[in-house]
Amino acid sequence: MGSAGLRKWTQRFTIASAGSFVLFLLATRSGVGRPIPLLIAVFGFICPMIFGMAYLLLPPYVGTTLVDQRLAGVHFVATYLGAGSLVGDRLVGDRLVGDVGLFRLVGDTDVLVYVGTASWTLGVVVFVGSLLASVAPVLVRSPTEVFRGGDTPQRSTRLATATMPAAIGYLVVGTAVLVVAVLPTSIGSATLSQVTHYYLIGFGTLLIYSLGARLLLGFFHVSPPRAIVRAVLVTGLIAPIPLGTYLWIGPWFRIGAVAAAASMTGYVGLVLFVARETSRVRVGLSGIVLGAVAGGIAVGSSLPVAFGLGEMGLIAAHRTLVLAGFFPLTIVGYAYLFFPVSEGQFTGAHPRSARATIGLLGVGVTLQVAGILTPYELLASTGTAASVLGAIGYSYLLGRRFASI
Repeated sequence: MGSAGLRKWTQRFTIASAGSFVLFLLATRSGVGRPIPLLIAVFGFICPMIFGMAYLLLPPYVGTTLVDQRLAGVHFVATYLGAGSLVGDRLVGDRLVGDVGLFRLVGDTDVLVYVGTASWTLGVVVFVGSLLASVAPVLVRSPTEVFRGGDTPQRSTRLATATMPAAIGYLVVGTAVLVVAVLPTSIGSATLSQVTHYYLIGFGTLLIYSLGARLLLGFFHVSPPRAIVRAVLVTGLIAPIPLGTYLWIGPWFRIGAVAAAASMTGYVGLVLFVARETSRVRVGLSGIVLGAVAGGIAVGSSLPVAFGLGEMGLIAAHRTLVLAGFFPLTIVGYAYLFFPVSEGQFTGAHPRSARATIGLLGVGVTLQVAGILTPYELLASTGTAASVLGAIGYSYLLGRRFASI
């Protein structure tokens, strides 16, 4: 699991991510402009959690550790300076154009978004560069060891390993799109939605698929059907390209939507298979299962809209299911697997406490979606309150767990 110093940086990413999750939920009900909660969720909550876990998990897959653990600290500072500046830019001025929004900047406060973009990009460069410097020597010396990773040399296992660099590649592409989005119009233009699609579907979701195909096997000692694993990984690898590049444009976007739906549907089946077959009782599995179900409903609700059917209100439900359901529940589930809160010596260190936070998040996102799809606004407010309580409980349990180590 890497050195003690690197674990500390993973813990810092995790706690900062959990705090940003609470801020995201509060921002959704605060009346601030819609891009602000999205920025907090993507740049403060989801991506940083993945960064922290990637530092701890990816190098050990090839039997090494990070080339220099101090780089994780540089990345941490750059990430949150960047995220804070991008959110701050939105707070001090409304310069978004159109419904989904462009980072098209005019006025005297542009410095915030330029600082934010530069800092975030620096963090991504450090992240990718440090992982490459750690893994590349092993890959050159023994490529077979990298793709087998000590496991039974199954094709699905090797494919899962091969998709990890592809996911990181989507992070690089999304960051390049972000840079284009903040440069003068002569360079080009891009939307915030394109950036977040590359980050969430290409980087985040694909890593969940690839790591999940191996982690679920390791944690629960269940070998899922190889055909399902391969289908999930292949379609998950394809989906971000048309979705991020041709957002709402013609047949390519529909192809991407179908690929995303196929990969998420397969992932739901994969997780449910593991839950049914395993004899190991681990509290985190319930979060992973609920997250997968939320993801399946999310892509199912948006697919008709991609083909011109249904109402645009389904997109709001889709967004909520992804940002308040799929990613949070999946992240919380895996966090509890890696950092068992019941092993700590503090108030609340019990599986029931962890299950309560997962339950609050599950009920919360359900009520939020119900409030979106019905005229009853109180449902959405109640759901957000439940999710906030779940997020605070999750933050508390992990914070006390780390403090007791």
